[in-house]
Amino acid sequence: MNEQKQAELTLGERRYLERAREAQAEGVSLRDYYLAHGLSVRMLSRVQRQLADKGIVPPLSEIAAGAGKPGKPGKLIEVRVADSVGRAGFPAAGPVCRLRHPSGWLIECGMWPDPRWLSGLMEVRS
Repeated sequence: MNEQKQAELTLGERRYLERAREAQAEGVSLRDYYLAHGLSVRMLSRVQRQLADKGIVPPLSEIAAGAGKPGKPGKLIEVRVADSVGRAGFPAAGPVCRLRHPSGWLIECGMWPDPRWLSGLMEVRS
């Protein structure tokens, strides 16, 4: 990162980047590093979002997608795509998108959800 971008960062953002390097050196996730050092995980998420907005770190959705340990496959979920066009070319009545969580909740959408909303939903831990 160049010096100009470094100077534009807040103190919290600079600390986050230092801690990210330390966590990587220790071979632990940043979340585990924060927990082990008694730091606020809520602050971790907030600063990650700020840095992602500035283009310094990848968006949270990309971080979550790569959250699995190297060499271990991530969990797969079943995805089904169905034709949402009804008779005479008009949209079919009913949802075009259905999200079902293993815990039992179900969300049905009448139109395709915004990808950012969907990414945020996938970050939620239950």
